[in-house]
Amino acid sequence: MTTAFATTTAPVLALEQVHKRFRATQALHDVTLTVPEASFTVLLGPAGAGKTTTLRVIAGLDQPDAGRVLLAGQDMRGWEPKDRNVAMIFDNLALYPNKTGFQNLASPLRIRGEKSEAIREKVEAMAKTLKVLHILDRLPRTMSGGERQRIALGRALIRTPRLFLLDEPLSSLDAMLRIELRAELKRLQRECGATFLMATPDYTEALAIADTVALLREGRVVQLAGPQTLYDLPADREVARFVGAPQINCLPARYVPGQGRVEAAGGSIRAPRAFVEAFGEAETAFELGLRPEHLAPADPDRAALRAEVIDVEPLGLKSVLTVRNEDAELRVVVETATLPRLGLAVGASLGVTVTNPDALLAFDLQSGRRIAPVQAMAAP
Repeated sequence: MTTAFATTTAPVLALEQVHKRFRATQALHDVTLTVPEASFTVLLGPAGAGKTTTLRVIAGLDQPDAGRVLLAGQDMRGWEPKDRNVAMIFDNLALYPNKTGFQNLASPLRIRGEKSEAIREKVEAMAKTLKVLHILDRLPRTMSGGERQRIALGRALIRTPRLFLLDEPLSSLDAMLRIELRAELKRLQRECGATFLMATPDYTEALAIADTVALLREGRVVQLAGPQTLYDLPADREVARFVGAPQINCLPARYVPGQGRVEAAGGSIRAPRAFVEAFGEAETAFELGLRPEHLAPADPDRAALRAEVIDVEPLGLKSVLTVRNEDAELRVVVETATLPRLGLAVGASLGVTVTNPDALLAFDLQSGRRIAPVQAMAAP
């Protein structure tokens, strides 16, 4: 199914320095964001970050205290929600309980006054795309959670609005169904050429489906970037900790310029080129970011770092080792199958080596901001 969405030279959505306060709580602070047409943008952040408030301001359910909401280049101040040509999908779905799947899908078209023949054609085409033809005659209470989610999504899609707002639409589903439906969401967005703005606290969900991720913290957009950039080059220490599991290792460290080395966790490792360019000839104390998947067990006699295993967490194909020495505690991701061969059990001594020095991150001790080479400071 291919749905024609109206096109415009202006971005589908632009937020310009939007502020919103609820009594003593500053829910949004200077939120600036652009959503291009036919894109999938995700608002990512923990509970209370301002994700739902941002969606409600866009939909017109809440009014901003300052700043502008532009839809297709038009300032929405004073516009009623019904006039904004925006569809908002909530986690609670809100299907009509006494209407069949067909009737739920058809309801926006009937409200619009379309003819019965056109309604049937559009509903069946949408149901085929969503793979719900077999439940069109059933009531919501007889459907599974995933089937109800597809009907709710179809009811929004069939309206062909300019912008879809999705407020944690998969949060109540079990893990396997969430994975299945997030792939469906991305497929539908691409096939329909629609513009999606989705809120989620789940970084894996965001990285899996987004074209662009806007990470919110305490009502501010902390970083706006592509999914891989968000992971590889986080704006600060807190972004690095939020995006990734097991959580990134953050250790006090010192850059030694004459040797081009980084001293941390009681050992010494080669400084990546980015550190050399950022620190120059100055000996610098900073916080080192080491992702667990960029570390590996090694011969203790030849490894850069030595430690003792204090915990082993099997996770199927991979396992997470927690290791400790006098200076630091680290998490290391290893292949589960290698544990017996390497004798990696609680109490074992092992060496730890950095497998990808270029992936190391440096954070400022005071601000927590990522330290980057001067020529790259403007990059997100």
